[in-house]
Amino acid sequence: MKVLIVYPNLPMMITPATSVGIFTTILKQEKCDVEMFETTLYSETENQGMLFKSKLGGGRSYELKQLGFSLKPTDVLIPDFKQKVINYKPDLLLFSTVEDTFKDTNLLLESVDHLNIPHIVGGVFPINAPEVCINSPNINVICRYEGELVLTEVVSLFKQNKNWKKAKGLWYKENNKIIRNTLQPLADINQIIPDYSLYSTERFNRPIGGKVRQTIQFETFRGCPYSCTFCNSPMTRQLDKNYLRRKSITQVEKELDQYVKQFDPGYWFIIDDSFLARPKKETYELCELFQKYKIPWWCNTRLENIDEDILVAMKNGYCDRIQFGIECGNEKYRKDILLRNVSNNLYYHKAKILNKSGIPYGLNVIIGLPGETREMVFETIELIRKIQGYDGIGVSIFIPYHGTKLREYAIKNGWLDKNWISGYGYLLGGSA
Repeated sequence: MKVLIVYPNLPMMITPATSVGIFTTILKQEKCDVEMFETTLYSETENQGMLFKSKLGGGRSYELKQLGFSLKPTDVLIPDFKQKVINYKPDLLLFSTVEDTFKDTNLLLESVDHLNIPHIVGGVFPINAPEVCINSPNINVICRYEGELVLTEVVSLFKQNKNWKKAKGLWYKENNKIIRNTLQPLADINQIIPDYSLYSTERFNRPIGGKVRQTIQFETFRGCPYSCTFCNSPMTRQLDKNYLRRKSITQVEKELDQYVKQFDPGYWFIIDDSFLARPKKETYELCELFQKYKIPWWCNTRLENIDEDILVAMKNGYCDRIQFGIECGNEKYRKDILLRNVSNNLYYHKAKILNKSGIPYGLNVIIGLPGETREMVFETIELIRKIQGYDGIGVSIFIPYHGTKLREYAIKNGWLDKNWISGYGYLLGGSA
């Protein structure tokens, strides 16, 4: 069985996709032949994606040549994809898409529709907007939730010449009806180590802290315990209250050992939604494990979760940078609308502790929030000024993605059309 993984990525979003790595592992375990087509490097200009955001001040500026690859013109994207499909002759097309790439997903599928190749569209957008996805004229099958067990069952049924669309976790069209299969149970995230071998080595080059580093990303847990209304992660717990799962220390070590042997990385990039959202004992164990590799690492977490002991452990474990989401300077809005019940005084207190740690860090804020006023924006500016100590600020314009409570809030107040879909919004730091 031949499977083509199709990753309609945003231009210049250079980090390899964990989902691609996971599916590659599964398909190889199932003795499938697997290849990939991605859209990351198709762009007419360098002024897109993370490269563009860095030039706007969202990070230290860098040049494309530092990363070791060049762009491809967008007018050959569809022809290249069609040729790849024709040459490879896959039995199944496996898409992973987010809201900003939903348009490209449709264009890619439309371009090969005449070939009648089975396809599955999965990813963040089908999870958060399944009805929108399955009702697209170009899409026949979607994966409603996590893909690991779905893909395993699909391949098994495919090989047995059975109706693979009956796999749990799929929705599909049949005789002008939409069939909604029951969900699969949650996957055991300790069972699979993502295989990034479909990516060329230069794709692991990532600019961090003013340097381009050979970076490998990994997750130590999946999901998020918080309920921030601007984020669609909390939505996963509506589908399954047990969605938040943590990898064992043994599994993390096994994974990192494999990456060291395969890639000899110079940097770890931890993609957990909030690194410190775990028992302290486990944080200490992870930091002790990281000492084994002597490789610097980055994580994202919440400022209110730090303390002196945790920061010492992180620094001893070679933590190189931390990113903190502050989001908004108005306490009432942050508490009542964003559901982040943290006072500005607590932020100031934690910042003093952080500034003594010697660990470089950056802050993230959002502007353009529904109902936000000019005065509130300046409250955010003042909060950031008082924190001090940071060496980078990420400023994003709010995007009302499907699956977020803040999108529902904006629609309820008449500020957003309920049918609106983001298209390339993230490239510009906001809606496009």
